[in-house]
Amino acid sequence: SNTVLKADRSCLVQFNYSYQGNIGISQMTEWDEPKMDLGHPDSAIRLASAVHRFKMPCPNPDRNVSFARSFRTAGSTEKTRRAILKTDEMRKKLSEAVSAAKVSHERVVADARRYQPLIHQVLVSCKFQPEMARLDERLIFDWISGVESDQKKCYKSEAIMYDLVMCIACEGLGKAGVATETSVAGEFAAASREYAAAAGIFTFLADDHLPKWVARGSKVSEDDLPVECSVDAAKGLSMLFKANAQQMAIATVLIKPGTPNYSLLAKLCLGVAEQLEEFISHMRSNAFKPMTRIEKDFFTLVTFQIQLQKALSDYFYARSLWEIDQEYGLAIAMLSEGTVELKTRTSEAGPGIPDVSKNPALKALHNDVIDLRGHMNLLLKTWEKDNSQVYFESVPQTVPAEKRLEKGIQLNKEEKYTIKDVDPLLLSLSEEAMKRSDSDLARELQERLNQGLDD
Repeated sequence: SNTVLKADRSCLVQFNYSYQGNIGISQMTEWDEPKMDLGHPDSAIRLASAVHRFKMPCPNPDRNVSFARSFRTAGSTEKTRRAILKTDEMRKKLSEAVSAAKVSHERVVADARRYQPLIHQVLVSCKFQPEMARLDERLIFDWISGVESDQKKCYKSEAIMYDLVMCIACEGLGKAGVATETSVAGEFAAASREYAAAAGIFTFLADDHLPKWVARGSKVSEDDLPVECSVDAAKGLSMLFKANAQQMAIATVLIKPGTPNYSLLAKLCLGVAEQLEEFISHMRSNAFKPMTRIEKDFFTLVTFQIQLQKALSDYFYARSLWEIDQEYGLAIAMLSEGTVELKTRTSEAGPGIPDVSKNPALKALHNDVIDLRGHMNLLLKTWEKDNSQVYFESVPQTVPAEKRLEKGIQLNKEEKYTIKDVDPLLLSLSEEAMKRSDSDLARELQERLNQGLDD
């Protein structure tokens, strides 16, 4: 495997190194004239599809949540008791899946889907029978974020909605994890679909589920919850995964035999750069606090991808100008600009890509960057030679504005996500349990308000 791994629960940049070019190339004889291969290199495919894999959110292993103990009295009917025990069982399985030494993202997705309707049913039961929803033991949900750099910080809440949101976030980040694993196998079209599913899940959280939680008057601040529970951060993750889906669509085109549609590729690459720039702008403007809690190396990779996709856009557009439009001088100028885009920047705000050779998390990109630079420079020299000997076209100092791509293509692929309606479980209390003093009820109400349990 060429996957770049770090220790468990640490951030991980995932690169696709599975693609090794076409198999079955005919063997040359000693009499054949060797031909220079100026087609797009495999390094371009690997770099174009380099993405970040987030960790999985994880319940605090030291917190023993038991719905059976909490609903021992109120959930005493046989049907409710069975459902409550099933909820405990499925939560335990999800917890084991996300905290495994080697996480299977397909297992995380499957277990999150099994747990989601059950915790949703508990939430609905309490919502429709608030007078019966009296717990024998407090429910405290404790989660570690999957996207934050601090992997020891636990966020605590008694809101059942919180556990539901984190379950859905597990499914969303699990889908993104499946996408990276699928891309490593070279199945880019399938990876694109998985990212589209992840984008749809976080769109649902941002546009539907989290705003409902806020609208119900929850007093819990986003600062006291994982990044996944922030409306604007969830929106940002949806934007990111749509860009990742498009990266996989680009790789899908590049691995097909024959000459690709260079003009289309140029617009798709520019579209990815635009999407990632919009993601960064959105996070800075609307989710700056959550943004500061996410590992810095992730944003370095995003910066790298923005510049890389612009360089690839120039490269593919230059090939379209040369091979299709036969505008040789303009193609040389465009390719020359692409080589500049791919240079290592000398300052954080300067042009070019970040220096990945000095970043342990991104160092695996370095050799492919060198290879792509070498290919682009070789192609540029070849074109310059051909132009000086055959075409004799003037090469502009800079590409005229009217000859540049005005905007890229943004596919914005996402799969719509919903959660099904569920019927509430029957909660019941004996007459003795119902006889509680006004002071007890007032104290319980105040505790619920303090903990954001008015869901």
